Amino acid sequence: MSSLFPLPVRVPSLWFPLVKKFYQAHYPSGKPNKADPIWVIKQQGRILSAVRLKQLDRCQLLTAMVTEPGHRGLGIGHHFLRHLHKPLAERPCYCFALSHLERFYQDNGFHTIDSSQLPNELLGRLTSYVAQGRALIPMHYIAKRSEES
Repeated sequence: MSSLFPLPVRVPSLWFPLVKKFYQAHYPSGKPNKADPIWVIKQQGRILSAVRLKQLDRCQLLTAMVTEPGHRGLGIGHHFLRHLHKPLAERPCYCFALSHLERFYQDNGFHTIDSSQLPNELLGRLTSYVAQGRALIPMHYIAKRSEES
């Protein structure tokens, strides 16, 4: 079913207002930042899904992955991550998965890790989020050999 969706594209600066509007409508805490790569899947001029790769000193954090509600459950998230393996593998990549999405990320190249395995620049963030009551699981992206080429 995922072949029904276009490939993800990195957002050029001209699209930033559209991405910001998309996040405001579907994930207000997503807070897109022009300084970080943002990838989207667009169909017929409409953003269906977006993700941000927050750049840090020694790694990146996959964050603010959201799909437009009318397209959830159709496989677009799996399609998205399968086609983002090169940007995800460019630098060490982590995510903080909501507990109910752990399996989704595991199915897409992320491995559950202990928080002690996080780079210091992420450990503080995770600690803060968990202290706010968020049930988050630290995960690390490991590209499969077939995806590396």
